[in-house]
Amino acid sequence: MRNNINGDFSIIENISELKPGAFININWNKKKLMLPYSLRKDYISFTDKKWDWRYQLNKEGSPNINNPSLYEILPSGEIKTHFCELGDIR
Repeated sequence: MRNNINGDFSIIENISELKPGAFININWNKKKLMLPYSLRKDYISFTDKKWDWRYQLNKEGSPNINNPSLYEILPSGEIKTHFCELGDIR
């Protein structure tokens, strides 16, 4: 994850440091995705309206960073869930 502050793409060490303009780079299944941060009420989302990477919030309101979800939004509107395992985050 990176914040984009005036073109300075700083790496985020803690998810609580997210700012509007942030984005995430995901290498998955021979695809390279760069998804912008999207403000949501019940989860943290990075989406380009074709792909949606989410961190659910727990009861305390903190993100569950160890169990993200990747959703593929198909042209028909159907949502396909891809189960994820975190790899090297750097």
